[in-house]
Amino acid sequence: RPWAPVIMYAATTAMFLVAIGWYREELFAALDGLSRWLKEPGNHGEGVLFCLIFVTTIPPIPLYSTLILLSGYTFGTLLGFFISYLSALSGALIVFGLSQSHLRGPIQRFLRASPHCSKAIRAIERNPRLLLAVRVAPYPYNVMNVLLAGAEGMSMRVYGGVTALSLVKLLVHTWVGASLQSFSAGEGEGEVGRAWTIGGVLLCAVVFVYIAWVVRRRVDGELEDGD
Repeated sequence: RPWAPVIMYAATTAMFLVAIGWYREELFAALDGLSRWLKEPGNHGEGVLFCLIFVTTIPPIPLYSTLILLSGYTFGTLLGFFISYLSALSGALIVFGLSQSHLRGPIQRFLRASPHCSKAIRAIERNPRLLLAVRVAPYPYNVMNVLLAGAEGMSMRVYGGVTALSLVKLLVHTWVGASLQSFSAGEGEGEVGRAWTIGGVLLCAVVFVYIAWVVRRRVDGELEDGD
């Protein structure tokens, strides 16, 4: 039973990846069609996308990162960031609050039964300053919204403030989405513009991998020092 949430999340992610593999062209065509629909006047695209991103802050629902990229793809870097930021933050606060008030016991039992999954949480309990690093790192956003509710001494004020600060990173996601839109539309300065776009996206990927590696080392180091 303690592993049920992990199994559910892994199964949902696996099914999504299989769907991408089998229906890649159809999926991207659907996303492009959705982008055009969201832009049409009268469809309230900003509100629809806000709701879609909000839903994905609840585990195990996937597509959180995909929808944020779609936000930048559809509405550009700044407006896409504004929509994504407000949606992701409000969703995180509600999920955390409900989890802390109604699921704190089950979450803590799950963390005790799953040492590997609870590493980051235990490190934050010992050193609360790690919370910002963990929130910036590419951990599954919706899963951490729930698991952090089981951390000892975690208040809504601290959680909300740190999460609000960490979500500035969404500006990178929406920039990538807007760059993909320009790339697909053939905009930019020919091959040089395309090369800059591809290089920027690859650089962002490298930076996020590096952040994940650094945070993982800090988490492991904190636990080793505590032991």
